[in-house]
Amino acid sequence: MGVFKIATFNVNSIRSRMHIVAPWVNGNSPDVFCLQETRVDNEGFPERDFLEMGYHVVFSGGKKGRNGVAIVSKEKPIKNQYGFPDDPRDEDRLLISYFTGLTVINTYVPQGRSIDDENYRYKLRWFDRLKGFLENNLDMNSSIIWCGDFNVAPEDVDVHSPNRLRDHVCFHRGVKEKFENVKKLGFVDIFRLFHPNEKNQYTYFDYRTRDAVKRNLGWRVDHILGTKKIADVSINSYIDIKPRLQNKPSDHTVLIAEFKKNW
Repeated sequence: MGVFKIATFNVNSIRSRMHIVAPWVNGNSPDVFCLQETRVDNEGFPERDFLEMGYHVVFSGGKKGRNGVAIVSKEKPIKNQYGFPDDPRDEDRLLISYFTGLTVINTYVPQGRSIDDENYRYKLRWFDRLKGFLENNLDMNSSIIWCGDFNVAPEDVDVHSPNRLRDHVCFHRGVKEKFENVKKLGFVDIFRLFHPNEKNQYTYFDYRTRDAVKRNLGWRVDHILGTKKIADVSINSYIDIKPRLQNKPSDHTVLIAEFKKNW
């Protein structure tokens, strides 16, 4: 029985980060690699680079250099869905690939700007829409992995200064409740299975914070969740900080989870 490895990475511009992405893929050989904030339209996506590495890739590009999601995989998906069925505007934030025995959901959740901004209310509605879609279209007793940049740090342990950040759009109680509502459908936080309550485990370090990585002033806003069927075969999950330390990095780094493949 083999090991299945999935990773997620907000690249903050795929074309600006291929010097990090390509070596990471070649060195770590993930079965599935979910990318967010690719910030390129479909015509400009570096598809050939992934094909030359022996991977399939599906993508939905952002407009005007914003948003964008992609799923890189060893196995060719049976089918893909771009955005919510009822609203094509989210094709650059939601991508679902269906493989043999496994569904992978890749999300780049809106950031929200500020808690008194309409964009924050849109973010809350976005989680509601995702919950409704999952309830109506997927079997939560099957093998489903939901990953990506959720723009939510769920617990105090997931941010460097929880008391100071209570009203931040990625840590406000409103968005944490919405995230928890989706999670209650049957998802398990795979990273926390292996690192319960462990502090200083972050996937995002703000460019604007001086020496953020060195001072460990980060956030855990990137996640890999699985249904119980997936969680039961999980064997590890960890954050790879090395991509964030490289030349011209993304402000995020890579999160990985590994499973015994028996679906």
